[in-house]
Amino acid sequence: MRKVLITGADGFIGRHLVDEYLKRGDTFVIAIMSPRHSGGLSLIKDKNLYVTKIDLNQVLYHVDEFPDDIDTMFHFAWRGVKPELRNNLEVQMSNLPMTINCMKLAIQKHIKKMVFPGSTNEYIFYGKPLNKDAVPSPCNAYGAAKIALRYLCYDYSTRNDIEFIYSIIAGIYAADRKDSNVIYYTIEKLLKGEKPSLSECRQLWDYVHIDDVVDALIAIGDKGKDGGVYGIGHGDNWELKNYINIIHDIINPNIPIGYGEVPYTSDKLPSSCIDLTDIEQDTGWVPKIEYKDGIKMVIEKVKEDLFSETK
Repeated sequence: MRKVLITGADGFIGRHLVDEYLKRGDTFVIAIMSPRHSGGLSLIKDKNLYVTKIDLNQVLYHVDEFPDDIDTMFHFAWRGVKPELRNNLEVQMSNLPMTINCMKLAIQKHIKKMVFPGSTNEYIFYGKPLNKDAVPSPCNAYGAAKIALRYLCYDYSTRNDIEFIYSIIAGIYAADRKDSNVIYYTIEKLLKGEKPSLSECRQLWDYVHIDDVVDALIAIGDKGKDGGVYGIGHGDNWELKNYINIIHDIINPNIPIGYGEVPYTSDKLPSSCIDLTDIEQDTGWVPKIEYKDGIKMVIEKVKEDLFSETK
């Protein structure tokens, strides 16, 4: 049975990835979660799951707790993902020693492969669908820190015979992603009968359901090539307004949308588009959930949660 190590396993993507591996039943999962968190993964009883709470700044003191035959490390632990923290330099810089410690752990335990997740925030003004040739153009400290650690980890990997795979993940939508992202904001506002205030929403964007994201990550963990750069998305690459209009039509097309009420912060439009060519060719993965179908499921779950809160 193969073994995977997932850092940040109690985070949004990490938890979904753990759940999917356990559902498939063919992988032993070593999940590292923050010592600040309780419950969640630590309550799951599964013979294929080992959960440990470790501050990753201290992980090198726990090397002996990990087996030597781990196939893949997925490094999802990251501080400052929320939009309001993405320009907090102190928070973003705290990811550097934490991530390098994970890389050193991988070296000491002879982990075969590392999957490092990036985001379209690192390429926000690139202006074309993202693939291995995309030129970084971060607009905040979060994107800059991700780029720096991508190259540092790649250097560590190549000098220590560890396969390194980098993924660029598009905008993720899910019923349990309840932060200030525009999808959840719009759904919540419309369900409450309120007008959402938005930009003109002319920027090109791509959105992918969390279930497709974890399927893609497992595919590149299994079949991705060393040095590969894989875009993970749905590949629609529509104007943002198109996604919002679909939500609007499903919930209540009679409620006005405040397009243009939030000004753009730059004369240059951001974009978040994905080129799926390499992931399809190397792993055979293709997204399965169409946006209209996936967003209906999300809306129903958010509606259910909002209704239960008002009881």
